Formats: sequence, C-alpha cells, structure tokens
Amino acid sequence: MENLEGSPTLEAMAKVVNLSPYHFARQFKAATGLAPYQFVITRRIERAQRLLRTNGGLGLAEVAFRSGFVNQSHFCFHFKRIAGVTPRRFREDATGRPILEANIG
Repeated sequence: MENLEGSPTLEAMAKVVNLSPYHFARQFKAATGLAPYQFVITRRIERAQRLLRTNGGLGLAEVAFRSGFVNQSHFCFHFKRIAGVTPRRFREDATGRPILEANIG
C-alpha cells in the first residue's frame, strides 16, 4: 500500500515476504481474490475516488499522477473499467455539480 505511486513488480512484492513470485501470486490471489497487479490497480482507483471527491480543483492528469498511474489515459481506462463511469462523471456525481470544461470559471 505504501508503494502504490511507484511500480511495484511481482518480484519486489514476493521478495518482501520471502516467496518466489509464482508462489506469492498464488497465495496473494487466494487471500484477496485478486491477482497482485489487479489489487494494485484497484487500490489506485480507490485513492483516485477519494481525490475526486475531496479535491475538486485537481485536474484529471494530477489525480492520475497522485494515484500512481503513468498517464491520464491509462488512469481513465482503468477507472471506467472498475468504477463503471468516467472519472469526470464520478466527480460530477460525487459533488452534485457539473464540471466546467478546462476548469474555467
């Protein structure tokens, strides 16, 4: 959880608990129901959702960066896949007001 901004590799995660990557991945999925990579992506989306609810002044690129995604496109793809709506729609629904294009207002 501490390294969501970085790019934790399967090998690095396995090394922390002194297991082979293969054994770690199997044990991790058995414990969480998700593969390690999917777990990381899901936690990043949860962090992004908190940022979208509380920091309305942040642009989507900044939310993506602070959540650990390499770019806004990658972030938006995973956000919609997991949350079922775009980050922009999520923010509008969370704040109850429409988002102005290009933050002009």
